[in-house]
Amino acid sequence: MANPFHVFKKDVGYFLKNRMLIITFLGVSIVPMLYGGFLIKGNWDPYGQLQELPVAVVNLDKGADYQGKAMNVGEDFVRELKENETFDWRFVSRQAAQEGMVSNRYYATITIPEEFSENAASLTGESPKKADIIFESNSFYNFISGQISENATKELRNKLSQNLTEAYSRSMLSQFSELSSGLSRLASGAADLHDGSVQLKDGAGTLSSKLQELASGASKLHASVGQLENGASELNTGLSKLSSSAGTLSSGASQLGAASTQLKQGADKLADGAGLLKNGVQSAKNGADELYAGLQQTASGSKQLETGLTASAAASDALEGGSAQVAAGLQQLADSNAELAADPAVQKLLAASQAVADGAKELSKGQQQLLAGSRTLNAGQQKLLTGSKQLSDGQSKLLQSASQLAAAQDQLRDGLSQMAGKFPALVSGSKQLGQGAAQLAQGAEKLKNGVSQFETGGAALASGASQLATGAGELKTGADKLSSGSLQLADHLADAAEQTASLKADEKTIQMIAEPVTIVANDDRKVRLYASGIAPYFLSMALFAGSLVFTTMFSARQSSAAAANGYPLFLSKLLTFGLMSLAQSLILSTVILYVLGLKVQSVPLFYLYTVITGFTFMFTVQAFVTWLDNPGRFVVLLLMIFQLVSSAGTFPYELLPGWAQAMNPWLPMTYSIRGYRDVISSGDFSHMWAQVGHLAVYIVIFIILTALYFVVTKKRQRDEQLMPVKI
Repeated sequence: MANPFHVFKKDVGYFLKNRMLIITFLGVSIVPMLYGGFLIKGNWDPYGQLQELPVAVVNLDKGADYQGKAMNVGEDFVRELKENETFDWRFVSRQAAQEGMVSNRYYATITIPEEFSENAASLTGESPKKADIIFESNSFYNFISGQISENATKELRNKLSQNLTEAYSRSMLSQFSELSSGLSRLASGAADLHDGSVQLKDGAGTLSSKLQELASGASKLHASVGQLENGASELNTGLSKLSSSAGTLSSGASQLGAASTQLKQGADKLADGAGLLKNGVQSAKNGADELYAGLQQTASGSKQLETGLTASAAASDALEGGSAQVAAGLQQLADSNAELAADPAVQKLLAASQAVADGAKELSKGQQQLLAGSRTLNAGQQKLLTGSKQLSDGQSKLLQSASQLAAAQDQLRDGLSQMAGKFPALVSGSKQLGQGAAQLAQGAEKLKNGVSQFETGGAALASGASQLATGAGELKTGADKLSSGSLQLADHLADAAEQTASLKADEKTIQMIAEPVTIVANDDRKVRLYASGIAPYFLSMALFAGSLVFTTMFSARQSSAAAANGYPLFLSKLLTFGLMSLAQSLILSTVILYVLGLKVQSVPLFYLYTVITGFTFMFTVQAFVTWLDNPGRFVVLLLMIFQLVSSAGTFPYELLPGWAQAMNPWLPMTYSIRGYRDVISSGDFSHMWAQVGHLAVYIVIFIILTALYFVVTKKRQRDEQLMPVKI
């Protein structure tokens, strides 16, 4: 049996004898290293070099006044940028920035508007406005730089917003202490309000009770006013009669005065006669008849005088009592009504009634004395009459009675003298009584009208008092609610004051308000170096490109051994392509690990995975080129393009076009990139081995396809040799 490796041995021997082939082999073996090494090194850490990126900054901010202090947020922002090394900040004018953007000297421009500080300070005003920073990226010059500068500017904007929030928070928290003090004072005031409302409630209860009593008293007063009105009518009628009687009294008193004068004269004569009688009894008998006749007349007049004086004394007593009652009633009425008391007519009426009462009292005293005198006179007259009758019967008794008569005559004369002295006062008093009675009648008429008005007012007073009592009850209910509400208000204000007082205006609290939420990054799955993230894509691309380049330098079908075909030729080509892939993979891995210094999770597995990936791409390219030759290389180039788009080596799978997502699971570079991510970054080796399984399937399939080509070719050649030669 022929040695299956004899073709491979001849090819190796031929290779070692040909220096150009060796140089070519070595050159092709470093193609993936050059391709992948330069790509990875060129993208090693671009985000770590942002300080070399020129960005223009234009500060137009004019500043503003905030709470009595000058504020210029634009200058603060520029000062912070000068301490920030994220970019190569260029602080220029607006014109210089525009020229730099046009000439592509700046990758972006940050403009702080003139009203930036003014808008920032408007937060506590009536119309707050946002403080905008104008960012303009020069994406025409470089799209990636524009994206990077825009993202970095957003971080600076957030930092500036945080600084502004800290300033606002510091100002607000400084006012919280004042707010807490104010709330404490409000709580104290609410407590005082509660105490006052309790007193108001108690006072409203008392007021309601008193107003109910007032309403009841007003109702009774209204009922009594009717009786008062009736009494006023009767008083008016009685005073009218009194006025009429006073006129009669005045006329009778005048007549009585004239009669008393005559009586006094007669009494004087009687006294003289009694004296003469006493001096001479003898002459008395002669005048006894004349005396008897005179005494009869005198007895009749005395009787009339006594009767008149008795009636006059009774009228004087009634007048005294009535005038005293009228004066007292008018005084009480005036005391109960201030408006009535202030009326001049009422005041005159009160004075007149008092004068009438005093005159009636004096008149009553004089009448009593006059009555006593008239009674004495009447008794004496009766005695004289009896004596005169008996005079004729016995002179002796006359002599005895003469002394008594003389004494009685003296008393009579004295009484008549006193009575004569009182009559002028009686006449004057009766006249004043008449005038006062007339005034009283007029006042009684006014009293009657006033009582009628008072009755109307009493009804209104009763109604108003009832309404006031109802309102006082509602006031008590409202005061009760006010008491409860003010107590709750005081408690809530006290709690609010305590809570606001507990809010401390320290830097920790201010920073908490300015940045209440922070993101704590979990770096377990973070790729810190951009080269580590992009390396799986570049490594896969480099190995695929190296495989394609190798097929352009070495034949995929022919051998240096004569008549080589079939399985030995397949084995020779498989080993040749495998050795080239192994060399490319080892050189690439070594340079990436030890020259560039890329950190991986496992060096042995990185070498192993690179070898497996190289085999996958090499045998894939070998199969296409073996079957199709140059068209196969074109197909491989198309396959490489599709893989670069569909393998999700740069953008996530979800961001790929639909057709690219559909191709993604069918292309080997998809799995090579996933496995490289595991062995370089995540360390998920179980997932890596799963990708190795996928790649192994591609290796087996394309080796079989390549072997099938050589089997088919050998059969075709055998068939051609067995065909008869045509003559």
